[in-house]
Parts: sequence; structure tokens; C-alpha cells
Amino acid sequence: MEKKKKKIRKRYFRHRELRFSIALMILWSLLAMAFLTYLTRVLGGKIEPGLFFFIIVFAGYAVVVVFLTLIFTHRFVGPFERLKMEMRIVLAGDYHRRLCVRNNDDVYIRSFISEVNKLLDELERMQLVKEEIHASIDSELLEIVSLLENRDVSREELREAITAFHERVNTLFKEQNR
Repeated sequence: MEKKKKKIRKRYFRHRELRFSIALMILWSLLAMAFLTYLTRVLGGKIEPGLFFFIIVFAGYAVVVVFLTLIFTHRFVGPFERLKMEMRIVLAGDYHRRLCVRNNDDVYIRSFISEVNKLLDELERMQLVKEEIHASIDSELLEIVSLLENRDVSREELREAITAFHERVNTLFKEQNR
């Protein structure tokens, strides 16, 4: 049981891009708070401590928190809204489309987009295989229908055509699964 915990833990903390992004957020937050703390000490020497001083310090911290929250949510959530829109276009049938990476996108989001584009490559390949299977089945069925319409066909010829169709369908599905 101890080994399972280590494996799960290792899987979550392996992603360098995510660690880098979180470290960058923490670093900017600490720098902003250090600057605000310095500013508070400077103002503390010039303004008498009391309710007014507390309100100024609290408002300063609130502004820094709101500002950093807006920056980081824009940096992380903004690209996902854009990606949702692009995914809707792909789902509408544009299987050739790939997700775009912007220069200011986070490193972790860039790696995520890369993985999604690989998934879209596979989806496009599967769509092409599906179209190929559909065309092949359609042509085989049309041949069987033409045989059925011909009244001179023996049961043996019809049986051979249906058996060949069955084998062709199995072959197509086996090729698809590769």
C-alpha cells in the first residue's frame, strides 16, 4: 500500500510546466507582498497608527490580491475559454482544425494544447477511416442489391457475395483498430 501512495504522489508532481507556473505565481505574490510590507513600514513612520492606518494597509493588500488574481486568472482561464470555442468548431465537423498556441499562453497550457492537438490528429484519422469504411460498405451493399435485382442469380452466388461482404467488413474493422 505504501508503494501505491508514492506512485500517485509522483504522478502529480512530475509536471515541470505546472510547477514552474505555480512557482511564478507564488514568486510574484511574495514580491508584491514584500513591496506592500515595505510601503507599510515607510507609511507607518509618517502616519500615526490607528484605524485610518489599518484601512490604508488593508486596502493596499486588497488591491494587490485583486490585481494578482485578475492577472493569474486571465493567464490561466482566458486561454481555456478560447480553447472551448475552438473545440466547438472541431466538434461541428472541422476535423482539420488544430488549437492555436499564443505567445503569451502559459507553458503548462502550451503543453496541454500540444496533447489536445495529438488527440485531434487521431480523431481526424479515425474520421477518415470511418468515411473509408462507409464508402466500402456502401459499394459492397450496392453490389449485393444489384445481384438481388438480377433474377438469374443462384443462391450460391448470393451466398458468396454476402460472405465476401462479411469478410470485407471484418477486414475493414481490423484495419481501423491498428
